[in-house]
Amino acid sequence: MPPTSPELPKLLATASAADQGLDGLPPAPCAAALGLDGLTISLRNNSSIELVWYDPGDTAGLALDDLQYTLGEGPTWDAAHTGQPAIAPDLHTTPEHRWPALLPATRDQPTHAVIALPLNLGAIRLGVLTGHRATPGPLTRAQMADMFSLTETAVLLLLSPSSPHDNAGDNHSPLPLHRALIHQAAGALTVRLDIPIDQALARLRAYSFTHARPILDIAHDVVHGRSNLNDSPPN
Repeated sequence: MPPTSPELPKLLATASAADQGLDGLPPAPCAAALGLDGLTISLRNNSSIELVWYDPGDTAGLALDDLQYTLGEGPTWDAAHTGQPAIAPDLHTTPEHRWPALLPATRDQPTHAVIALPLNLGAIRLGVLTGHRATPGPLTRAQMADMFSLTETAVLLLLSPSSPHDNAGDNHSPLPLHRALIHQAAGALTVRLDIPIDQALARLRAYSFTHARPILDIAHDVVHGRSNLNDSPPN
């Protein structure tokens, strides 16, 4: 495994000086500097997690995150709820009892190695930094040290007065919510079916799982009036 790139310290220093919160930290270059295919940051939101920092071109990372959100288990969820790192050097050979719903669903996906590190502030669990790559195997000691450095910088950026996460009314754009459409769909279901929001989200997840369709596709159908989750998925 090649050593990490000296680019990561430069990226972290630039983001810290930019006064733009996570907006100043580019996911793709950070992942490349760590020898990873992609990086994401998810923040804790009540009993769930919300993906807020990612590269839109990282289709493998987004697919893995959506699966974890749908099934309610996986490395990112473990790190969020325990406050401890969750590392899987190869999802394809991980014993199925560790994540019994997630692992079978990832067998045909390109992602092998996953590293999820909690974003902690003392005893407060803010969220999770998750890295992934198609090549199986653990990170080197130097790569892990750099990834921990990235978590420290991410926490500082999240707590920065200029962070869009804390100040939606300032001049910065809010952090992009990958699953905004899902929340819109849940809101629509609460009105149409007269159910609480948590039940609406649970229905979306269950429908996605039982019909083997991406949860964002299900949400799209609901928002556009094509489904109330009581019918068969549209052709």
